[in-house]
Amino acid sequence: AGVTTHANPRTRRVAMEMLSKLSLQGGDTCTFFMLDAAFVRKFPGKNLPFFQEIRDHYTTEEPLVEVALDYADVVKGTHIETTLAVSHRWMQPDDPDPDGEQLKALKDFLNSPAGQKIERVWIDSACMPQDIPKGSRSAEDAAAFKRMLKEVNRLYLGTTVLILLDLSYVSRFWTQFESWLSMQFATPDGLKPAVGTENERHHIVCIQNAAEQSELHEKMLIQSWATKTPEQAHAFLSKPDVTVTNQGDKDLQLPKIKALDATVQGAFGDISRSLEDELAASEAAAARAEAEARQAASVAAAAREAKKEHAHAIAIGAIPAIMRQWGVAWGSLSMSDVPELVLQLSGGGDKQKEQAAAALAKLAYYNADRVAIAKAGGIAPL
Repeated sequence: AGVTTHANPRTRRVAMEMLSKLSLQGGDTCTFFMLDAAFVRKFPGKNLPFFQEIRDHYTTEEPLVEVALDYADVVKGTHIETTLAVSHRWMQPDDPDPDGEQLKALKDFLNSPAGQKIERVWIDSACMPQDIPKGSRSAEDAAAFKRMLKEVNRLYLGTTVLILLDLSYVSRFWTQFESWLSMQFATPDGLKPAVGTENERHHIVCIQNAAEQSELHEKMLIQSWATKTPEQAHAFLSKPDVTVTNQGDKDLQLPKIKALDATVQGAFGDISRSLEDELAASEAAAARAEAEARQAASVAAAAREAKKEHAHAIAIGAIPAIMRQWGVAWGSLSMSDVPELVLQLSGGGDKQKEQAAAALAKLAYYNADRVAIAKAGGIAPL
């Protein structure tokens, strides 16, 4: 369902656009293609297709997801909970999983409690352009493959790792390198063993003949790699009995092993500097906001005082005029006159009421007097 049997010009154009994005970007970020885990969980076939087939033919499902990964993501563990990298051995030079046992183990893991939160899956055969048959890979695909291969250690340091362990797994360079990476975690002081700590993030599933003594093989793999330092890992993987299909891959990755401690430390340093910059910017913004708040409060206080002075000016200007109009002496009033004025306000004639109101308004200028007037039964207009 949804599978296109032949690539068309639009598909080729989309493929080229995808490849153009697959590069090292600013800030030492590498973009990888990954499979949507939902696609893998429900995939009906015996084994996963190669990358080019998924990219070019599964255009309805669009299972390939682009994920940018830098060393800041690695040391912060940004993708550990949601991203799975698979470490496995190719059973044949042109087919990593001829009998489908690897895909079955992968699907079982994704559907288990340990794999339920996984949203993306990286596995080399389905996520990197393959040259199968030999010579069929385009120049653009070959360049993309080379860029990803150079940075693949980020995946095994910065994600959850599923190790599909068969009897020949421990003789291969790539699988042992991946195992070692999966059993480490990044600290400001470099790589440290993750096995047995809260930072443990690898899972081992024994397949093929290794399944018969799975506990033994799992224990041996952990004992071989869990506590090795970068220097020890480099020395072990350099030996000629650790085989690799392409010697150039081994030559490319071995120097990186020795440099991993420094790389991780540098990433932590970059994060620390970034956090310090963010903190300084935040403190500066807070200081500006505080100064603006103080200024706003000062303006508001000045406005309130101006309003009060304006009201006072009106009161001392308007009330004497009213009092003079009705013959009320300004200096002759006191709070002792309130009861009489209240009586005039409630029971006198119109002129008496207006005189009483004017007198009470004068006496009610202060809050305390206003309360007293109110208690006496008078309403003193301001």
